[in-house]
Order: sequence, then C-alpha cells, then structure tokens
Amino acid sequence: IGREIIWVRPTKEALERFPKAKKGKAYVMAESGKVYVVGERYDKIDVSTNVVIKASAEWTQEFLEDATWNVMDRQVAECGRAVAELETERVLSLYGAIANADLAGGAVLDGGGTAMDWAKVTALWDAVINEDFQPKVLVLHPRQVTQLWRDDKFINSLYWGEGVDIRRGVLAETYLGMRIVSSTKCTNGVAYAIDTDVAAVMLVRRDLQTQDYEDPKNGVYGVVASERIGLGVLQSKGVAKMVNISTSV
Repeated sequence: IGREIIWVRPTKEALERFPKAKKGKAYVMAESGKVYVVGERYDKIDVSTNVVIKASAEWTQEFLEDATWNVMDRQVAECGRAVAELETERVLSLYGAIANADLAGGAVLDGGGTAMDWAKVTALWDAVINEDFQPKVLVLHPRQVTQLWRDDKFINSLYWGEGVDIRRGVLAETYLGMRIVSSTKCTNGVAYAIDTDVAAVMLVRRDLQTQDYEDPKNGVYGVVASERIGLGVLQSKGVAKMVNISTSV
C-alpha cells in the first residue's frame, strides 16, 4: 500500500528541491494608504533518491527441471512483492518519525484504549482539516478495520467506486473524502489521516525492474528485483496520528 499513502513523483534527478511555502498576509488599508509587502515566503526541503531496495532469488538447474510450474514467473512475482513490502515499511516509518509537535493539531491524538470507531475517524479528519489541508487516506492496521466494521455510523459513511482493491488493502471511501487503506505493516493500535497531496513525497528514480541471470558453470539461475527511490516529509501538518487504540477485537 506504500504508494497509496504518499505522493509519488517520477524523477531523473539524484536530488530534488521542494519549496515549503509560508503563507502571505493581507491587510485592510485606508484609501491610498501604504501597502505592506508581506508575500508568500519559502523554506526548502531537499529529497535525495538514495534508497535502493532489492530482492533476489536463485535456483538450480535440477530444481527448474523438476518443477511443474513456471519457476521464473513465480520468483519474479515474489521478488516484486518483497520489494513492495519493504517500500511500504519505509513509507510508514517516514510518517512514524514525524515529531509529535509537528503533526496536525500539534500533538498525537489519544484513542483512550477503546476500539476504532466513527468518532475517532472524524477526530483524525478534524485535526488535518483545521490545518487547512484535506486528508485523502485513513491508514489502519486490519484490526482497526475489523473494529470499524462493527460501527454502523462508519458503515453508513462508505461508498464504493473505482480503485477499490480489498485484497491489496485499498478499501472503500468515506463521505469525508478519505479512502480506507489497510496493511499488517501498520502498527496495531495506531491510525493516520494523511493529505497525500502535500504531506510527503516518494521520488522514483528507477521504478521496480527485474533482471534475470544464468550461471551455467555452477548450474544456477536467478532473478534480481530492484528500485531506487527517495522519501521526504514536505508538510507534516498534513498528517494526523492517533495512538492508544484498542488492539483487540
């Protein structure tokens, strides 16, 4: 689910610089009065494509001869899955590393040790909205999704449409405009609401690719899957975080 919860941007550069705008200010002036020049100001954030994720598999000539399935196809798919899984872990770690004071609302929200419900969903949404951002995804562990399925208010908020892929963890969308995204890589008891347009970026310098190889001398064959990406937080106030949610059904 990594690419469902972050802005993904292809790049040909080793490093990209992003401006982080500080809002300008307007004044009420008397007629013909002096205009104060206080325009938009900027910080800058540099994101390097210095993360290389790889996975590989190798098998013998004898294994290939005896297998009753397409070994190459199965191993390519598994290597791709392994790379995508680690990519998701890195994205979640990026959000998890944001300092509490830098989150939407200036602090983490407390779930009070109770099950995830519609009230908690709206609290996360409210934290981001009040920073003048619009949360696009609600990121949950499957246990919290199970808890939500038992809340009629949540179920009645859902609508289904294109892009839903329940097997992959991309679920329905609420009428608050947040799509529900779930993975076991999320921490049980923790939830995020994220404005994926502004919160963080994943630069893709080399998208996932596979290369096969042969070593006849040693009688082995193999495949390597790899990608090269960069990750960086842009607007941390576009992320709301809730902890201390019940971890049991």
